[in-house]
Amino acid sequence: SNGAADLEAVARMLASENPSGSAQLWAEQVWTQIRSAGARSLAATITGGIGYGSQGGARPVSTDNSATPSTRSFAAAFLAERPPSRLPGARRFFEPEQQDRAFVIGESARIKRAAGLPLSAQEARLIHYQSDAAGIRSRWSAKRHRYVGTIEGVEFWT
Repeated sequence: SNGAADLEAVARMLASENPSGSAQLWAEQVWTQIRSAGARSLAATITGGIGYGSQGGARPVSTDNSATPSTRSFAAAFLAERPPSRLPGARRFFEPEQQDRAFVIGESARIKRAAGLPLSAQEARLIHYQSDAAGIRSRWSAKRHRYVGTIEGVEFWT
């Protein structure tokens, strides 16, 4: 285990992904990364081995935001105790409502860019969102991932 680095990566993921989520949501989000880690450290899994930043490319989750006292405290307790998961097999998660909003903004940004219009910072950040929630579900299902549950609007998949 890579103690301090793992703790910081987990705390940053929680602060970036669902900062106001419940302990149940946070625990299941951490479990997805533990299950996905294989031989890699938890920190390397969460950051994609390329450091902190937004989700995308090698990085499976966002670590954009700094850890907070509450996410750091939760991460420390979780890593010490490893409470059981209620969503066995979950290795990935996404928030359908957020994905649909980002996709709409991304579509609009592509249209604006094609027309030579300037993009807002948000549009520039979301222009690469090519899928709505239905698209993600379809792509994951085609790869034989299966839905295992939803917590606070966040869907978990194998």
